[in-house]
Amino acid sequence: MYKTPSNCLAWLSSSSWKCVVAGALSSLAWGPFYIWWVLIFTWGALITKLYASKTLNEALTIGWMWSFGWHMTSVFWIGESLWVDPLRFAWFWPVCVAGIPGIFACYIGVMSGLLWWGKRHFWPSPQAFGLIWCVLYSGTEYLKGVLFTGFPWNLTAYIWSQTLCIAQSASFLSSYGLGLVTLTLLSWPARSFLACSTHRSWWQGTGYMTLGLAFLTSWCLVRLHRLPVRFHSQGAFRLVQPNFSQREKHDAKRISINWNILCKLSGEKTFFPITHIIWPETSVPFSLSFDHLESIPLLAWTHKYPSHLIAGALLHTEEESFNSIIQVTPEGTRKILYHKQHLVPFGEYLPFRAYLTRIFPLWILQVLTPGTRNMKESKKETSIIQALGTPPCIMKICYEIIFPISTSCPKAQWILNLTNDGWFGYTPGPFQHLASAQFRAIETGLPVLRAANTGISAVFDGMGRTLVTLPLQKRGYIDTLLPLPTPSYCVWHGYIYTGMLILMTFFVGGYSLWRKR
Repeated sequence: MYKTPSNCLAWLSSSSWKCVVAGALSSLAWGPFYIWWVLIFTWGALITKLYASKTLNEALTIGWMWSFGWHMTSVFWIGESLWVDPLRFAWFWPVCVAGIPGIFACYIGVMSGLLWWGKRHFWPSPQAFGLIWCVLYSGTEYLKGVLFTGFPWNLTAYIWSQTLCIAQSASFLSSYGLGLVTLTLLSWPARSFLACSTHRSWWQGTGYMTLGLAFLTSWCLVRLHRLPVRFHSQGAFRLVQPNFSQREKHDAKRISINWNILCKLSGEKTFFPITHIIWPETSVPFSLSFDHLESIPLLAWTHKYPSHLIAGALLHTEEESFNSIIQVTPEGTRKILYHKQHLVPFGEYLPFRAYLTRIFPLWILQVLTPGTRNMKESKKETSIIQALGTPPCIMKICYEIIFPISTSCPKAQWILNLTNDGWFGYTPGPFQHLASAQFRAIETGLPVLRAANTGISAVFDGMGRTLVTLPLQKRGYIDTLLPLPTPSYCVWHGYIYTGMLILMTFFVGGYSLWRKR
């Protein structure tokens, strides 16, 4: 039945808030809460409401509202960074905490419309509808991670960050593949209820879900048991967490104070010789130019033993600034190891700058995002680095660690992640960021050493096991040996995930054709 505008308005006023609430509750499944079972009910509510929707507009609205509630409560912490300099950016806070979720919600909104259209033509049965929902939701999650430079934050797989006996399956399935399996299993009670609409069918679906999770857990437990933690025999690392607030980092009067704190933490006594001291993103507290790296003092003798320094620093030219990683050796050699490649839109580069310069004056664009860098220029470098005194590694600065690594890196032995989550205070953001780093270790089989300014610094082995962490907003350091890598199926991840999507789609198509006969 066609809904008039007045009827649509009445429907929205009575039902849309329930979709927003259901979506908002879904964020409890991710860090720092990890109440994953809440998705059984919130996904169930989304599936049943979409299946019951009468019009395309209704389906679009349900999907968008649900997704808006989820994004608003799971990424609201982005707006926290605007309060570091409130006189300049506080006015933008409402746009940030409501506008960004509104844009991301369009992905699930469009998916919901496509799902409703397909129900009328291809998958009218509840069973087929529920399964194709899993396929489309997973595909939408992938598209959100790659389109417009991508934002693969809080992938479905990350709800298992604190449940390693399930998260470990991402080593074979990839994060997207594990997400698809998770969608299929946790939506099983809702799909069963949708088909039979009885409490008994709900519990039957819960039983099948439990069996599926048990099978997944058993495979992961065997793998974890067969591959214990092992370490390189030589070399030890100190990850320094200075815990400087953003205001302290930007205060010119604190340059010497911050430097002394970093040096003091680097020079604390240890029970074994530290070969490499690692400081977090942009930790060097003074300005550096490409041609004057010698202005960085040596830290070689802060211990009884000479140590390399690997640190995040901002390097400047006359026109540009680069978020970089540098190394200072005990012998005094100073070198640039890496420049950040995947830049943050509007924070580190301006999307579509070439087109915007034809519309707006240059000074306006410089106020929004200083500099002239763009994504094409920033992706010319390789991210596999041979730092002096260490095995080859993949270097990731901050935001870069959230992107799944789907290519084989046979030369890399570990991943170094320098970050500064001080922009976001004590919010879910740093916990969710940490989960992304953990899944990079699981996917690639490479240990991850993560040095964060305000936390959470951590060491993960190639299985994703958390060997040691330093809590959020605590000053200190972590001394660790370098774990050895573990076997990886990383090169097959794209094929495995694509194959899963195709098989499920063909299964739904075949089932729907069989039902029509």
